[in-house]
Amino acid sequence: MSEFALEARHLSRAFGAVKALDDVSLSLEAGKVLALLGQSGSGKSTLLRVLAGLESLDAGEVYADGKLVSDKRTTVPPEKRPLGMVFQDYALFPHLTALGNVAFGLGHMGKSERRALAASWLERVGLGDRGGAFPHELSGGEQQRVALARALAPSPRAILMDEPFSGLDPHLRTDLQSSMLATLAEAGVAALIVSHDTEEALAVADQVAIIEHGRILQSGLPCDVFSAPKSLEAARALGAVWSLEAQAQNGHVNTRLGTFASAFDGPVVVCSRPETTRVTASEAGDFAVMDRRGVGRFLTLKLQTITGEGAFVTALVEAKTAPQRGQRVALSLQSEDVFVFKA
Repeated sequence: MSEFALEARHLSRAFGAVKALDDVSLSLEAGKVLALLGQSGSGKSTLLRVLAGLESLDAGEVYADGKLVSDKRTTVPPEKRPLGMVFQDYALFPHLTALGNVAFGLGHMGKSERRALAASWLERVGLGDRGGAFPHELSGGEQQRVALARALAPSPRAILMDEPFSGLDPHLRTDLQSSMLATLAEAGVAALIVSHDTEEALAVADQVAIIEHGRILQSGLPCDVFSAPKSLEAARALGAVWSLEAQAQNGHVNTRLGTFASAFDGPVVVCSRPETTRVTASEAGDFAVMDRRGVGRFLTLKLQTITGEGAFVTALVEAKTAPQRGQRVALSLQSEDVFVFKA
């Protein structure tokens, strides 16, 4: 048994002049959850289809449990791969009950054995009493759990999940994320979750990979990618950032917010996150509050230099201490919270 449930090596796939995948490599460790983050058109859906066996390759190799399942010459059919799939719309068969849907992929078993295993999986996802319900009689959350049970019932090494929580309300989404993680951990199955939702990815993932324009920008532990992004695009993929253009010289860059180390000389982009930008009311400050947004404990401030020059800076501050619109403020940053990238 391979240490990797799923492995992609230098995958490329083009549709005409458009490169949907461009030398993509990633690996999914057994029993781990990998979140693939990307916006619409980034290539994440194409990658998922290639891994599942629904799309062919122009170059590269896909291994499932250490065995080659895709290359330029060969594509093993989806049903012969040790992988499960949960589609964005769940893709349940409307003419089959919840029990029938879960049992569908167990055709190699006898009828009674198939029904018993399907029933046990419905029980494991909390739907033991809903086996006779048809998809249209199930809520969105229940359909999601049936789809998860159907994917896990054949004992795959990994499952592929395409935006599995996108159609659910926030409260239900949080509950289902927790129950899904518990089910995966109990089953010892790895999961690749495709998402464009940063908070969702950071909540469920052991590792994250960021894809843009068909290329992997960065991958690793969520905390490492969040605290040490390799590019402005990677930083933005894991949450809001503001950025300023500046000039670096002799390993440093001077800004109105301080002087910071730079690995580059010449034009650079200095950026940080709103929650690490400290705001202090000061009549001698170089910035003014242009706008305040939000309700509850925290507000987002939109700030600009008092001369109106340069880009806007945003800060997330406690509402009870937030300065008013038009008020002058001073901004400060810790060096470890500042990212400097080549422009």
